[in-house]
Amino acid sequence: MIKLKNISLMLLLGLACSSVNAQENITTKENKGAIKFTSNDGEYKWSFGGRIYTDAVYYMDDATDLSSKTNISDVRLYGTATWGNWDAKINFSFAKNKVSAKDVYLNYRFNKNTSIKMGNFFEPFGIQGSISSKDTRFIGSSNSGEAFGISRSIGVAATHFTDKYFLSAGIFAGRINNAEMGDGGFSVTGKAVYTPINEEGMLVHFGASASYRMPDANGFDAKYNDDDYNREVKYAAGPEHKFLNAHIGNVGSELKFNGEVLAIYGGLLFQGEYYQNKAMRRSNYDLQFEHSRPDMWGWASTAKGFEDWYGVQRDIETKGFYAQVGYLFGSDYSYNSATAYINRPKNGSFEVLARFNNTDLNDIDGIFMQNKFWDADPMKAAAGQTNYSVGGGESTDYSLALNYYVSNNVMFRLNYTVMDIDNLYYRMDDQVSYVNARIQVNF
Repeated sequence: MIKLKNISLMLLLGLACSSVNAQENITTKENKGAIKFTSNDGEYKWSFGGRIYTDAVYYMDDATDLSSKTNISDVRLYGTATWGNWDAKINFSFAKNKVSAKDVYLNYRFNKNTSIKMGNFFEPFGIQGSISSKDTRFIGSSNSGEAFGISRSIGVAATHFTDKYFLSAGIFAGRINNAEMGDGGFSVTGKAVYTPINEEGMLVHFGASASYRMPDANGFDAKYNDDDYNREVKYAAGPEHKFLNAHIGNVGSELKFNGEVLAIYGGLLFQGEYYQNKAMRRSNYDLQFEHSRPDMWGWASTAKGFEDWYGVQRDIETKGFYAQVGYLFGSDYSYNSATAYINRPKNGSFEVLARFNNTDLNDIDGIFMQNKFWDADPMKAAAGQTNYSVGGGESTDYSLALNYYVSNNVMFRLNYTVMDIDNLYYRMDDQVSYVNARIQVNF
């Protein structure tokens, strides 16, 4: 079997070779940190580049020990090609000494404002969930954005934009790295943005996103010869994913909503998002009853009997929001209608930001004892009936950031965060603070 790292190298080399064969006479230039090649007739363009993140983190006040360390958190290599109305991109990550595919897509432009994309790419959901890590104002997304954002999936999406509107919607069929046995899931995701004010140096933008999802099957249950009920949703964020971590099992479908606001006035920025999620459970009691047999402890006569004994697998709701302000010294912010987000600041700019974020992964209705949730009815709890509540934790954090855009190729970032924690599994941890630093190199 050909390994993924070999496939990535072959794709990159193939893109280069096909480009050279297509046009012998080319011109070369540097553009925003990457090397770009263009045929003399202008019909064919391609580029190669990448980025390196060298990170450091230092934790303070951590009752549960966290790992302060310095590492190279990610290395990216990418190639792009454009010919006529078509363009393509391949982008691979080498984080944690593993090769994983990121952007791998083909895009067709009907005109400069309308396109359709096919492959593996960001689903159109919110701000932080649909932009590259190199474009976030802080080092990585907020805890809410990390927990509830969607990131990349395999699918097809159409996008149309003007100076006033941005519309994008698509159908997706799971993740490129899904290696679990069982049927894959699917999602339908869309985003709409309205920009009532879009002038030089001044912008106001409002947006909303929604996604209906069926999660991938989390393996195959040989006992029941079934994988349909065995689907799971995971929300995780924050330091080492310890204090914010929710696993919701037996999920039939999921609904995700997002509201966003973005405003700039010269060098002043305001950005905020709200997330609401509902995981709709699908129990396996019918299957359990179908395969059950009488035993010495008795036998439930109906599937409802299993539910009465084991508890109702109720739907789970989680939510979060953040708001951040920033100021840019050395240049003004500018907006890109094609991405519905702001452009990278100019070389030599300094940026300072402050952010408030609340993330709630708790949906609790019961008694927590011995690291388990029991039924809220004391009699049922005494009889051993557990509860399908989820205690993924809640946090409120306050962050400051300083960014220095040295050039198109080099950027320095520094973050400080204080995080208030409420997690039943980590009762000793009320607060943790930490400093993040990053040297970002684009080439």
